[in-house]
Amino acid sequence: MKVFRKFELGGLTWTVVDSDSITEMGHCDSERAVIRLRANLTPDVKAQTLCHELIHAIKYTAGESQHDEKEVDALGNLLHQVLKSAR
Repeated sequence: MKVFRKFELGGLTWTVVDSDSITEMGHCDSERAVIRLRANLTPDVKAQTLCHELIHAIKYTAGESQHDEKEVDALGNLLHQVLKSAR
């Protein structure tokens, strides 16, 4: 799966950037519409992390401020599988 760098969600243009300044694998900044991915991740892990953070972005956009990380992990993993295997 290719890591995309821009997408539209909830009327906003979101940006996906690599970052050397975060310690977690990824971070979703809903106030700035930015997803940060740790720069040194392998391509597959970076793609899976993007899917995880995308689920956070969707939940924030849907008005949910509290996210269950187990649910976000499960949905992110499933989304990654679909996008990676899509033809």
